[in-house]
Amino acid sequence: MEVRTKALVSVLLVGAVVGGVYVFSANNSALFKGQIFNNQTPAVDTTTVTLLPDLNAKLEVMSPKNANEDIKAVVTIENSGEGLLSGKTPFKYTLYINDTEVFTNSDSYTEMAKGDSFSFTYPIPRAIYNYGSKGTVVIKLDTDNQIKESNENNNEVVVNYSL
Repeated sequence: MEVRTKALVSVLLVGAVVGGVYVFSANNSALFKGQIFNNQTPAVDTTTVTLLPDLNAKLEVMSPKNANEDIKAVVTIENSGEGLLSGKTPFKYTLYINDTEVFTNSDSYTEMAKGDSFSFTYPIPRAIYNYGSKGTVVIKLDTDNQIKESNENNNEVVVNYSL
């Protein structure tokens, strides 16, 4: 190989190496600045989000078919929150007719996940509560405020009835 050819090949090889180093360093800004490897530990986000349950109720008042029957309250209690209701702390719920307490129960579940619910039907005897032909039936949940919920403002449902 001639000297001119060797010189040309050498220039081309050196040019390719220099060009490659330039492209490599342009894509790696920390290179050649004393930092070939980034040994910094990334920041760890220690913030934890606690998902809370949210108790809410649905209430339907079933009017009697005849004068001898009683009103029936159909209650559904649901966890509509994102978090789990663990059952470690019991919660109370109370049913009222015209501001008179009819029924109170304390309930706990080993687990009430998002979307879990339970229902019950409770007759409200007219002979005992002497309610009129119009009034209100109310269900209140977590009446002692024992459960930390994502929404504490939806624990009461009021339904008007008319016989």
